[in-house]
Amino acid sequence: MPDSAIYLLRKRPYRGLLLATAFLAITASGPLAADTPPPAPTAASGAAPAESAMRTEARNALRKAVTFHREAKDLTLKFKASVYNAALDKQDEYQGKLLLKGANKFRLEIPGGTYVSNGATFWEYHAQNHQVVLKGAKDLEDQPLPGDVLLRFLDSDPLSLAKAKDGSKEFLELRLDPSRAMKNLDSLAVLLNKKDFSVHRISSRDVSGNEARYTVTAVKRNGGIKDKEFTFAVPKDAEVVDMREQ
Repeated sequence: MPDSAIYLLRKRPYRGLLLATAFLAITASGPLAADTPPPAPTAASGAAPAESAMRTEARNALRKAVTFHREAKDLTLKFKASVYNAALDKQDEYQGKLLLKGANKFRLEIPGGTYVSNGATFWEYHAQNHQVVLKGAKDLEDQPLPGDVLLRFLDSDPLSLAKAKDGSKEFLELRLDPSRAMKNLDSLAVLLNKKDFSVHRISSRDVSGNEARYTVTAVKRNGGIKDKEFTFAVPKDAEVVDMREQ
């Protein structure tokens, strides 16, 4: 697995955890914090006007994607993932759900694991061993967060923008330079909805030949997610490991 496959907290290699995080170790200062995209690389002196215009279009598209995702009060995203592990020559597919609210509340549900934060407490539940790990949200401040699993591309540098189709529907294909935000990636491309610039699909490849594709199957913006969604109900008889500072 690529380095990013361990970003979702970290010391025990649970299968569901690794599946959710292959390639897109996606983190930001806050999942929905108002932000502006990074400045696009400056066109070299003497660059062709067409290339400069292409970068401008890409930069504008990324800025609109940032506005949609990070200026929302809350977001609900359902997604399906297809992850190829080059070392094992193995393809895994799974579905997940991600809830985001404000700058520090999230709930990520994937096969084998649930990851929840209410901004003060972080719960990490692994169904396979029926264990819940509790941590203080402040202890995660310097670490990538599960809640950013689909949005790290917003911190990459835009390269080009073109039209592309997925089935019969047309999207905008934004190609990005991931080297600043995700140093282990060779390539990163995102399909954006033409109407609101919400993410439809993220495709990536890393230096080891691992590939991942995340397709958003449903997105709801400002739906009024209740705060109770960001508190985890510990299952009966689950082992609780409290790692919060006493």
